[in-house]
Amino acid sequence: MEQKKRLFIGTFLKTKELLEEYPKLRKEFEGAIWGKWVEEWNLHFTYNFLGEVDTRILEPLFKSISPHLQEYQNEIKLKGLGCFPSIRSPRVLFVNIVDQNSLLKEIHQNLANALKNFDVELDEREYHPHLTLLRIKSFKLDLFQKAMRKYQNFDFGSVSNFRVELIESKLTHEGPKYTPITNLS
Repeated sequence: MEQKKRLFIGTFLKTKELLEEYPKLRKEFEGAIWGKWVEEWNLHFTYNFLGEVDTRILEPLFKSISPHLQEYQNEIKLKGLGCFPSIRSPRVLFVNIVDQNSLLKEIHQNLANALKNFDVELDEREYHPHLTLLRIKSFKLDLFQKAMRKYQNFDFGSVSNFRVELIESKLTHEGPKYTPITNLS
């Protein structure tokens, strides 16, 4: 029987400033947006979402991407909020990630190249590193835009190093459970 795992490649990212501000931010948006907030322990950004991957290809896939699954010494800044697809029709609320020297885009592209020979989902859109906070189900535009202005240039802190990981996502009634895959044994 064919088994599959829901996988993505990402980085868990939490700064002191973000963790301190997150409850206040959620309160600020109360009454302006409704949806599912990401739990603090699940805050991450994604390089590549792979989708449902056949476990039979996991070993060669892991071998192909493993040179990129490592610790990087590079500053990442979290600055301001953004939303997809637009401020007038928001579906995703996120913290902007400042990729000063384009290292995150380079990692994304290197991983995409390493994955191109595997049967996985790869997003063809331009890569925009971001830390998703909320998937928006509904909103009140005027209140949403007011709260967005408050956090437009907010400094959510920075990190000087980060780890790229292959992560399994199990969807449960309580929300997604993310587990880094460090080896295949």
